[in-house]
Amino acid sequence: MKIITNYQGLIFRRISAMQKKILFLFLLVLTIFSCRPDDAEYARPDNLVGTIYSQLEDMGMFNYYLQALDKTEYVEPLSRGGSWTVFAPTDEAFENFMSENGFASFDAIPDERIIDFVDNTIIIDGWNTTTLTYFRNRFYLGQSFRRRTQYQRPNRVFNTDTLQHLMNWDDLDPGEYIVNYSNGRLKTVNYFLDSYMETWGVEYSDYEFMFPGETFNEGGMKVFDANVSQANIVAENGIIYALDKVIEPQKNLYENLDAPEYNDKYSMFKKIVERFASLVLIGDQENEETGEIETVYQYRFSTGIENDLLPFNPFDENYATNIDGTLAQAWGLLVPTNEALTNYLNGNSILGQFYDSYDDMPLDVLGKFIKPNFFRDYYNIVPSSFGQSYDYGLGFVDFQEAHVVDKKFCSNGLFIGVNTVYTNDSFGTIMGPLLLDSEYSIMLKSIQDLGIDTALQSKGVRFSILGIKNDQFIDVADPNSATRRITVLTDPDLFDPTDLSVIYMEVTGDPVAANNRIYPDPAASSPSSADIAYVQTTLNDIVLNQIIDDEIDFNANTYYQTRSGEYVYTFNGNSAAGGEDIFLGESAQIDVDGIQETSNGYFYKMTSAINRPMHFTYGALLNSTTDFSMFLQVLESAEALITIVGSDDKLVNFLNLTRTFTLFAPNNAAVQQAIADGVIPDPDPTYLAGLDELGLATAQKELLDFASKHFLQQSVPTDGNTAGSFSSMYYSEIVDFAPVYDVFSVQSTTSSVTITNEETGDTVTTNGITNLLSKRVVIHEISDYIK
Repeated sequence: MKIITNYQGLIFRRISAMQKKILFLFLLVLTIFSCRPDDAEYARPDNLVGTIYSQLEDMGMFNYYLQALDKTEYVEPLSRGGSWTVFAPTDEAFENFMSENGFASFDAIPDERIIDFVDNTIIIDGWNTTTLTYFRNRFYLGQSFRRRTQYQRPNRVFNTDTLQHLMNWDDLDPGEYIVNYSNGRLKTVNYFLDSYMETWGVEYSDYEFMFPGETFNEGGMKVFDANVSQANIVAENGIIYALDKVIEPQKNLYENLDAPEYNDKYSMFKKIVERFASLVLIGDQENEETGEIETVYQYRFSTGIENDLLPFNPFDENYATNIDGTLAQAWGLLVPTNEALTNYLNGNSILGQFYDSYDDMPLDVLGKFIKPNFFRDYYNIVPSSFGQSYDYGLGFVDFQEAHVVDKKFCSNGLFIGVNTVYTNDSFGTIMGPLLLDSEYSIMLKSIQDLGIDTALQSKGVRFSILGIKNDQFIDVADPNSATRRITVLTDPDLFDPTDLSVIYMEVTGDPVAANNRIYPDPAASSPSSADIAYVQTTLNDIVLNQIIDDEIDFNANTYYQTRSGEYVYTFNGNSAAGGEDIFLGESAQIDVDGIQETSNGYFYKMTSAINRPMHFTYGALLNSTTDFSMFLQVLESAEALITIVGSDDKLVNFLNLTRTFTLFAPNNAAVQQAIADGVIPDPDPTYLAGLDELGLATAQKELLDFASKHFLQQSVPTDGNTAGSFSSMYYSEIVDFAPVYDVFSVQSTTSSVTITNEETGDTVTTNGITNLLSKRVVIHEISDYIK
């Protein structure tokens, strides 16, 4: 019609008015008669197959299934139109079903069971064995093995007496609750075809493992454990598959935990999983059977980005991905028996050292404990994956066929009962004591906030953690201040010490009196985000000073660098001291029976925190037992010092204290020798005041060069280990806009450090005081100056 109309317009523009009238009448007649269908051409062909319902009738082997359909609302849709796929059991399949379930006749099967079964056999749209494996508009063969049926679990009534393990049980009023037991989801039917199995590496033996007693033959098709005896039976409004078994709606992974055939042997794991669930009001709904309005609730599990406690919700029929992966994927779940769980906790396990019951464990501990049981895909726990099974978090799980007690392919994944408990690195590593002992919850929070918890579970490095309990954050130096001291408030009458959402910290010693207060302000209507950030940053910096990427020998009387960059001195077999501790003559000791060996290091329960140095380089030199007054005069006269407001201490202006350094500090004799040798001018301010402007600038440059030569861009204690080539802070030229620093080879022993200028060969060895710890700078005395 469109072509004719366009053609009409073209002709009309080129002919006379009379001709137009004649032609118009002609085209009108032509148009009307040309659009009339030919009855013979458009009549329904005699050889066209019937609809699904009539096809089932004509084939003569689906009489029971037709009787089942007659009890439902599907007779008309399957008889008249639409597009459907039907998985229809044969009469023989029904007879076997009735025999196995003790039904003397078809009429003995309850109508409700029949309706549920029929809902479970019908999926929307007609799919053949090729298109059944397509996934969400992606026309790739072998991607999919599931489709949603028409079946939903009906609502169920629960009494609060049976819900004691839910997260919000204490908030529920006693009584009965109507629960949307489908969570709004449709059950799926799962089928296996060669193209799908080849795509995902599922072997025939894997299928036979999941469905004991069944075999998979090349070119065949299975729906759960049923054989498809005839596939791709074409009907006018869809496709039929003939099954040799009746497939009823399958339980999901959560429902299967208390399946009657298991005699409650998985009840402990079920209670563990339920601790991550809440009963949530979803609103009033009309009961389709009674017409009454009912208040309905729903199970919600703590999964996802915001509440990532469980890897996935075993109650959900949908596979959770950014796109709906339900058609293509299904989960795997390993479920330990009650006996296995009990034996693990009562045996020599790290969890058993902290908890008497799984009910006592906090959710974050419990979540990490059961994590090795959850798998992204069911085929991660089939025979072809034995020895290479990785859980949802990609942790290796040593799953073996010998562990298998039960197995069931559920509506949303593969359920396997096992006789053992699988553990992961969360508890066996240096992180274990922090995760399990609530007294170290502040340390744990800081480590997680810093994002180093995963690194501390690495088995490629040996770690040491000097543990600080929550109540040991008392009068600790603020790492970012020369004067402030902090104390975490844990008085249960004022604050809940177990609630780490807000940690209250008292500050003293700030030069500004108004800053000496509690952070955040307890009197405020809501905590200040700036105050919360200050508290967390301060605690994080303190905690970093308790972590050492090395194994400590407390008998070695030596130094170890912490993750803060500062050093800890360990001695006497049980003592440790940081810079401030050494200055004050104090130390922290290992608590009695406070050493815990883990798979990647040792956790030490200490009597107090290890305090960082309280002075910067200037203050440390000023307070040293050795007289460094002339070197300090060099720094002052070179204008290399910055005054700190409210403190007598000063900063060296050419040091970036986000890094660490070593100062080989020349004592007074060494500075005097440098003056006598003409290397530097006299740094006495009286002398410098008599110089003219050029002379003063030259003198200050020489003094600054002299000072910078004595700072090495690497922290080197007398640990007997540190060696290598390192740059000083002095440079004499700039190449391509980059300074070319003097380079020194360094060799540390347990009593001294020797540095050699790699260009001149001049060597200096420490003499006198060593390992004077200041903020970010290790200081050693030298009796000669560096040339």
